[in-house]
Amino acid sequence: MSSDTFTIEIRAIDGDTVELLCTTGTAGGYNDLAVTRSFVLMALEDGMPHTRTTPLQQRLVELGGGDMPPLWEAEFHREHVGEFIASTELVERIGIITDQRAWADGRFSSEDEVGERDYPLHRFVVRARMADPRWLVGVKVGSRYGTTAFDAWWDDPTRPSRARLAAVERQATRWRPAKKTAVKKTAVKKTAVKKTAVKKTAAKKTAAKKTAAKKTAAKKTAAKKTAAKKTAAKKPAAKKTAAKKTAAKKPAAKKTAVKKTAAKKTAAKKTAVKKTAVKKTAAKKTAAKKTAAKKTAVKKTAAKKTAVKRAAKTTA
Repeated sequence: MSSDTFTIEIRAIDGDTVELLCTTGTAGGYNDLAVTRSFVLMALEDGMPHTRTTPLQQRLVELGGGDMPPLWEAEFHREHVGEFIASTELVERIGIITDQRAWADGRFSSEDEVGERDYPLHRFVVRARMADPRWLVGVKVGSRYGTTAFDAWWDDPTRPSRARLAAVERQATRWRPAKKTAVKKTAVKKTAVKKTAVKKTAAKKTAAKKTAAKKTAAKKTAAKKTAAKKTAAKKPAAKKTAAKKTAAKKPAAKKTAVKKTAAKKTAAKKTAVKKTAVKKTAAKKTAAKKTAAKKTAVKKTAAKKTAVKRAAKTTA
């Protein structure tokens, strides 16, 4: 394990401004970062030639009395850092590790290539404005090297504010365990495949239903047309049959009427005969009664006469 706190890559130089892409090492916290002028001064000097021939190195040796001064002490920076660097700014953070235990287990148990790919180190970008552009002589864009630099003067009054640090952190990307991410991606792909398959199946079923419906409609239309033709062919025969039946039924109706009239006449005759018979019977009975009455009267008259004669004889 390296003792370097960070790996520095010079990303850009523009006049008196330099951008450092810093990768957090594993010697300290996995999400560590440094943002002060003391850190940038130490990091820049670590990337310069060991011959100490650059303007920045020569001035530092001068301040150190012929040797490199104690850049790890806050007191030195409190007195001299302003001569070299005017200000610093935290630009961005990349890949903040949210699950450090899972990250460490994966990083240290994987081959280097796999570890770098699936368990990347936390990174951040610091932009520094130099007090004089000449202090950047010897610094080359694209150079990459390790450093033990840190925030030696933590309480530097020019350090980025807490609000700025929090804003950058909110916008930062996050690292999540590779396995979970892979599982999620696989699940998403499977879900997408299933949805696509369902859509295709539904589309096929819909198309099949539409085709079947069209065929059924066509069959029904053809059947209707055939039935219509058959009906049209049968209609004249039906009319003729109906006409025949009507014609056949009409005489029956007349016969029925004749029968009914004859029945009525017969009934009337029978009624008249009965009435006549009744009347005759009644007349006979009346005549018989009258005859009987007459006979009785005659008998009574004859009896009286006989009685009178007998009485006369007796008297004589």
